[in-house]
Amino acid sequence: MKKQMITMMAAMFLATLTVTADHAQNAGQIALNIPFDFSISGKILPAGEYYVRRKIEGPRVALQISARNKTQSVYLPQTHLLQSTDIQSVSKLLFNRYGDQFFSFGGLVRGTECGRAIN
Repeated sequence: MKKQMITMMAAMFLATLTVTADHAQNAGQIALNIPFDFSISGKILPAGEYYVRRKIEGPRVALQISARNKTQSVYLPQTHLLQSTDIQSVSKLLFNRYGDQFFSFGGLVRGTECGRAIN
């Protein structure tokens, strides 16, 4: 129970990580700065600046996370709807923390009550 509470508190804290929409290049793209190394889809990415892009592939919605300097990229074809109770004022990338490691599990989109979770 204590571990779950700590994990939830860490996720809520990290959920406040502010990201900004990068409308100049692509309306479906979010630019963000992640201040710690993190794991996503089995791949460890270093702290730094990233773009998150949404790709619609027929009935599926995929995500791609790319380093701003184009040295790292992760394609996430398996995502599902993530519902929030409130309309988001900023876009957010969500993480779980286990010990000193961070694992991305999804994101929420500014102006909506929903986002995508990673399978």
